[in-house]
Amino acid sequence: MTNRFYIAKKQIKLRPAQQIALSFLFVILVGTILLSLPISNKISGTPLIDHLFTATSAVCVTGLATIVPIDVYTVFGQIVIIFLMQIGGLGLMTLIAIFLLAIGGRLAHREKMVVAEATNIGSMSGLGSFLGFIIGYTLIFEFIGMILLSFVFVPEFGWASGLFKSVFVSISAFCNAGFDNLGALSLQPYVSNVIVNLTVSSLIIMGGLGFSVWFDLTKSANSILKQHNAVKRVVQHLQVHVKLVFFMTVLLIASGWIFLLVIEFSNPASLGPLSLFDKIMAAYFQSVTLRTAGFSTLNIAGLYPASQLMMMAFMFIGGSPGGTAGGIKTTTFALVVLMVVSEILNHENLTLFKRTVSRDIARRALTVMVLSFTVVFTGMLLLSMSEKADFLVIAFEAFSAIGTVGLSMGITPYLTDFGKVVIILLMFIGRIGPVALAFSLKTNRKFKKNVEVAYPTGQVIVG
Repeated sequence: MTNRFYIAKKQIKLRPAQQIALSFLFVILVGTILLSLPISNKISGTPLIDHLFTATSAVCVTGLATIVPIDVYTVFGQIVIIFLMQIGGLGLMTLIAIFLLAIGGRLAHREKMVVAEATNIGSMSGLGSFLGFIIGYTLIFEFIGMILLSFVFVPEFGWASGLFKSVFVSISAFCNAGFDNLGALSLQPYVSNVIVNLTVSSLIIMGGLGFSVWFDLTKSANSILKQHNAVKRVVQHLQVHVKLVFFMTVLLIASGWIFLLVIEFSNPASLGPLSLFDKIMAAYFQSVTLRTAGFSTLNIAGLYPASQLMMMAFMFIGGSPGGTAGGIKTTTFALVVLMVVSEILNHENLTLFKRTVSRDIARRALTVMVLSFTVVFTGMLLLSMSEKADFLVIAFEAFSAIGTVGLSMGITPYLTDFGKVVIILLMFIGRIGPVALAFSLKTNRKFKKNVEVAYPTGQVIVG
């Protein structure tokens, strides 16, 4: 793994966050080339910008598409998309590290730093076992998802095509990618299918919780089963991060579920025509998928504006750190809210689950949130100048891209070339930005001057 580039005989060391960004850019470019090959295309003449858009969307696990993948790409092209989604979900640097360790290689200290930051693991100790856990965990859940989905797709499409579609959708769901090879209507024909709804939504949640969360839960489960420790005691000693992730995940899914069910209950363009059970299931599925995955069993353009606005907020929040989800992350949003509440109540310390949270971490969370919103606002401004569509449609597309969600109100296939470039940049920044920003701030602390000039205090009126 090359960590150094030589320019004009000067040695430049890339920081971990920069290496992560470059690795994603490299995979996107390779994916674009592969998707452009004649062997990947059923029809010729697809513009290069659409191949670039598809590759970016797959690697950034978004799901927005200017074309219908099954209509444009051959089986080879669809296999390329599968690999792009898998690499995008787990990260190229992580996969390279897993490969090197699998063949008996060793990672240098700097390479361990990159992988640790890419996976959001707290320390480099036990990195090898953690990487093994990631690949095992991924394969197990994707295999289970494929088996369950095959009970629906094999009878409908036949053995070969049905199994392939099951593999494609299972990997896409676990990686929170939002792509499918079912057709232009995606999962809408399966709005009443219990197996498809529960399997896909479960895979989305599993991938979106984050590998570090499942790693900690696995150790806790072993502590209960093998060492016969009390469940209550083990739960109490779970990391604050794990508790916060579970709390925010349950809160967001439940609130989104209830909101959509109540608002859309009688909407003839969404939940209205469905039975009560199907309404409950469809609202639940959409609540799960809108935060990062991009699958839909409903026509998003047919939802009420209140639902679309709520979905934009949830897409911006996204999933949890260290997994396959996008957005600013649940923990980032929770820490910003905690900091605001703490200021209102005039509390000296930030307290969470009877633990004190460093204000430095909260400030980084606020920085990520503000910069991410600045990026999406800029994207909306540019799209408003280039696209002929209602502002809500444009705003929805921008939030979907920055949150790497993939839901759309139908504007994606009709974007101008300039609009496609804007969405491509939003997807890339959405996948890289929050992580790179947080860790760049952490890295930059090493370069702070030991002695800073202290100027006289100045007063600024706020509010």
